[in-house]
Amino acid sequence: MGMCETKYPGLTQDVLEDYTSLTYLNKGEILYLMKKFYSIDPEKIENDYNHRFKKEDIINKFHVLKNNPFQDRLIRVFSSRKDNCFSFEDLLDLCSAMSPECPSEVKAAWAFQVFDIDEDNQISTADICFILDRLTWDPNNRANYLDKESKLKIADVILKEINLDRSGSIGISEFKLILARIPEFATSFYFRL
Repeated sequence: MGMCETKYPGLTQDVLEDYTSLTYLNKGEILYLMKKFYSIDPEKIENDYNHRFKKEDIINKFHVLKNNPFQDRLIRVFSSRKDNCFSFEDLLDLCSAMSPECPSEVKAAWAFQVFDIDEDNQISTADICFILDRLTWDPNNRANYLDKESKLKIADVILKEINLDRSGSIGISEFKLILARIPEFATSFYFRL
């Protein structure tokens, strides 16, 4: 009975139960994600349940990523092999972190990784400037951007407010502490399936 398969090869009832206990997603959400993931190329999933699809395939199928200014960072952070490809479990990790059921502290840990652009375990002036570029740059209107001086001023203000240990950058504990004080964070680090 526990080994009964869903209509997707490899996704047994036991595996589905495991996914629901290990993520912040319910069975319906997991099945919905598998349906979309499977539809990228059913034959590849049937041959290898752990097949890894390229970033472009994931973005084309999951439109919530299409216009996200951090799509490459989300793919990089949630790709278990850091190869810009996604297995189904990588997709579950991403969607679980973006779920409204995911606790704010867990979301903050993932958000820190996304915003730590240079992956040095600190959010520095350079990371903040890069984040600002992503949030303000409009490729259709090149006049719409922040100049370097403005970005440095904003980064300086952010670091003065958030960098509690005065190290010159923001560590994960500071990041989590600040985000815990921002009630809107949980609803902004979120997307609807």
